[in-house]
Amino acid sequence: VLNGGNCLGVRSLPGRYDTMFIPEHKLSYPDTQPTPLAVVAQSGAFAVARASKLSSLNPRYLVTLGNQLDLTVGDYLHALKDDPDIQVFACYVEGFRPRDGARWLDAAAEITAGGRPVLLYRAGRTPAGQVATASHTASIAGDYAVTRALAEAAGVLVADTLEDFDDLVRLFCLLGEKEVGGLGLGALSNAGFECVAMADNLGPFSLPDFAGATRARLAELLEQARIHDIVGVKNLLDLTPIVDDVGYEQAVRCVLSDPGVDVGVIGVVPMTAALDTVPAGEGHDEDPRHEDSIVMRMARLHAASRKPWVAVVDAGPLYDSMVGLLLERGVPTFRTADRALRLFGRYCAWRRRHPVAPRG
Repeated sequence: VLNGGNCLGVRSLPGRYDTMFIPEHKLSYPDTQPTPLAVVAQSGAFAVARASKLSSLNPRYLVTLGNQLDLTVGDYLHALKDDPDIQVFACYVEGFRPRDGARWLDAAAEITAGGRPVLLYRAGRTPAGQVATASHTASIAGDYAVTRALAEAAGVLVADTLEDFDDLVRLFCLLGEKEVGGLGLGALSNAGFECVAMADNLGPFSLPDFAGATRARLAELLEQARIHDIVGVKNLLDLTPIVDDVGYEQAVRCVLSDPGVDVGVIGVVPMTAALDTVPAGEGHDEDPRHEDSIVMRMARLHAASRKPWVAVVDAGPLYDSMVGLLLERGVPTFRTADRALRLFGRYCAWRRRHPVAPRG
């Protein structure tokens, strides 16, 4: 059989096989165990661009197949669907070969029925995009609306933008088998504007009232921080810039442990002097790599939590290293609250319809 042509080929960790000819200093992968992710893309550049942007992930398979002269996206999805070590399937399609769309849909429906997501970015949506597709992989793009409707009927989660595709892949890979028991959201931030932004973008989520024990514990924490006279205890909790790393961790732990909270969004606007959020440097002793920093505290909380939650770090390039550390340690992290709520909402709504199936 022939893979391609006009592609970069295949990177297979189980097969110890890599035909990607991108220099290592231009594209490196983390020295970690394989991520249970298979990326199947017609475009080689799309695949390596995703690998670069999703740099904390190490895909089990990275497949590019170009013009599909022989092997097709349907062939690959059928071949990979029976691999129990793949938990997330991410596909970039410019056009299906005749009758291969139905073959791909059959495989996708079988995968999603078992609680594993199939994510799709469908290119060639407009007349201009169809022209570009024809010149790129010589694919006939077909009707995007029909493709989307059929894919969603099969349980496929269709990404609206390339950035959405990246975020959805990251969410499903990093949240793993955490169970979305409901859509009751627990949320907090140290900035009032961010609490408002969360409230304005709830989507499928609701904001349950905290239980009595939760309220009592949060009131105690606010009093310890000496902000109890200016901040009330409520869901969408505003911690203000005064709360330090220890208090922040305690508040997050308390909110997530509330019996009415199923999922969480934790905002950290990092400019406050109360939190360790910037790399060590002259004139200060902060270091987010320190075990007592808010970054490491959140990472430990996330690893131990049975409830899925995401972080928001709304800040500029100075805080890229903080975001990178959170992602490296498995915490899905967004740069704005509205985007976090929108994509996390899509993730949770899909997961409610397709619960994680027991493995083995």
